[in-house]
Amino acid sequence: MESGHYSFTSIVFYSLISVTLFCVLATSQASADWGQNEVEVNSVYEVGCGVVHVSKEITFTNMDENTRYWQGFYSSLNYPVAPGHSNLSSFDDSSEIKSKRAEDGGNYYMFTFNENVWYGDSYILTLEYDVRMDPIYTTFTIREQSDSGNVKLIVPDNYEAYLEDVDYAKENLDDHAVYTFDNKSFQEFPLRIDCVKTVDTMVDSEIVSLEGRNVSISVEYRQGNDEWAQNVLDKTATYLPLLEDVWGAPYPGNSYLTIRESSIAETKGYDGFNYGNGTISLLHSAGDRVLIHELSHSWTHACNFEQLWMHEGYANLYTFLVLKQTNPEKALTMKSELEDGYGKNGHNFVQALDGWSIPDEYNTSSSESIGYGYSKSFVFVSDIYENVGFERMQIANRKLLATGNVDTSDHISIIESVSGKEFDEMYSNFV
Repeated sequence: MESGHYSFTSIVFYSLISVTLFCVLATSQASADWGQNEVEVNSVYEVGCGVVHVSKEITFTNMDENTRYWQGFYSSLNYPVAPGHSNLSSFDDSSEIKSKRAEDGGNYYMFTFNENVWYGDSYILTLEYDVRMDPIYTTFTIREQSDSGNVKLIVPDNYEAYLEDVDYAKENLDDHAVYTFDNKSFQEFPLRIDCVKTVDTMVDSEIVSLEGRNVSISVEYRQGNDEWAQNVLDKTATYLPLLEDVWGAPYPGNSYLTIRESSIAETKGYDGFNYGNGTISLLHSAGDRVLIHELSHSWTHACNFEQLWMHEGYANLYTFLVLKQTNPEKALTMKSELEDGYGKNGHNFVQALDGWSIPDEYNTSSSESIGYGYSKSFVFVSDIYENVGFERMQIANRKLLATGNVDTSDHISIIESVSGKEFDEMYSNFV
């Protein structure tokens, strides 16, 4: 659901200029300040098979001093509705309420009240709509904008629900659970909800011939997602040899690699996770970039990098180099996103890469600082790569893999030894 102000209303004024105009109403659109009125929203999000049903009871109270003493009233309310919705209906306790989409093409609708709301009065309206979802994966965002109210989330027992670290009350009923939140929790940061339907697990396998040996790739997936599993198998068989080429070193992982279609609870909120033991968790929604990134960590784990920036900077660099061969447009988009993230947020996060860390579980409130660390580490490792060159970087990679445990001093020593260049100033700017 998009954010925005929904305090836009139309105010109707009585004109008292003359007896003739005494009963003539003049209407005008006004953008009321949040301090002028009060809006309470109580929302219910009910997860179903392939759909989320949303119901919102909105209480609008006219507190606008400009409408006192019968000078005017409110007759409508602009309110955001989730993109991709269907079956929108709006009504009060007596009849249907008219609505129309905002003229600017946004996700706002104007809901016209069935009565005039004078100063000090309140008006209650209800909105209902559906949002279509994947039959197995239900992922959506809750973002409430109001002065008060609460949110209820209803999840059937045959779904596994993942919620970020936010306060809530939970009630387990006969066949579903009800989560209740104070909607002020979502004023600043939206809450992402991930629900996964419980189904049987299937396995597809394939042998991939790599440099010097064969590796058995197994994909564990939820029943019904056969196409996804085959796609992951095919792409893994493509990407591993390419990663060997760009790293300049054979695949250093186990002879058995398992990729699990995982819930966001299993990936701890991230798109993917490489455990370093021959197992990778991958969200169903994760794209090629995430798969290549997690496969790249097979090399970074083998290097035993002591610093996070080495793991993530190298994984992103070699993801970019593989994408340059398989999908140049995606590669350029990735590079631009990471470079822009570093350039735009540098003034907000003053941190050396040696001190950078990420939380065990991803959460929205720390997303900017997490993203900045990924961006900065990519920019740094890319700068090293540009200065060292492709072939000498491969030599350095083999030395890093042979070292066993690589800290910052080991890293700069190896980079300088293979390149014949001084990197002290560059390291001091980043690390």
